[in-house]
Amino acid sequence: MQGYILSTTRVRDEDLLVRILTREKIYTLYRFYGARHSVVHLGHKIDFSMEKDMRGIGKLREPLHLAFSWERDTQKRYFWQQYLHLLNTHLRDITSLDSLYFDHLEEGAKRLEKENPKRCILNLYAQLLNFEGRKNTLQSCLICELPLGDNIILGRGLVCGHKGCMEGVLFARWQILAWLDLQGEFLDSNSVDCLWNLLTQGL
Repeated sequence: MQGYILSTTRVRDEDLLVRILTREKIYTLYRFYGARHSVVHLGHKIDFSMEKDMRGIGKLREPLHLAFSWERDTQKRYFWQQYLHLLNTHLRDITSLDSLYFDHLEEGAKRLEKENPKRCILNLYAQLLNFEGRKNTLQSCLICELPLGDNIILGRGLVCGHKGCMEGVLFARWQILAWLDLQGEFLDSNSVDCLWNLLTQGL
């Protein structure tokens, strides 16, 4: 079985609880520490087996890190881990899930080979919003409910409004619409940085 590590939580000495997103489920497994055990980290893709325990939580067995070449790049690894941390929080109450989430990470891991990490992660986020039906049409202001103009303010969760109604960073509406339509190449560098800062507040 293969999956992506969404979180690791230390529990006794060096033992861990490991949360793993697979194609159909999210598993929380117990990982015993041992000198011959391979290291498991947030963001790693692993091949593993699971030992079921009738008394409680399953055990993670024989994890094999399926490494990507970009993982040697500290910056790319950092942004990838940040996204998986946010995804873990977003899916905190989920165990069974659509295979799109796994495929979503598979695509992201491939794209990181060639793409700027912030742009890659933002494009993944736009895909996630589309899939979950949370894509904002940017038609009206959250506060006054009047139509939006050419420039908009975005807040956490991509709530939007007029400059006079909300505080936040000003974006060109057409750029955000293009990004939400999975055309993130139209974002300028400043918009990428500002959207990343919004993203870190939560999916």
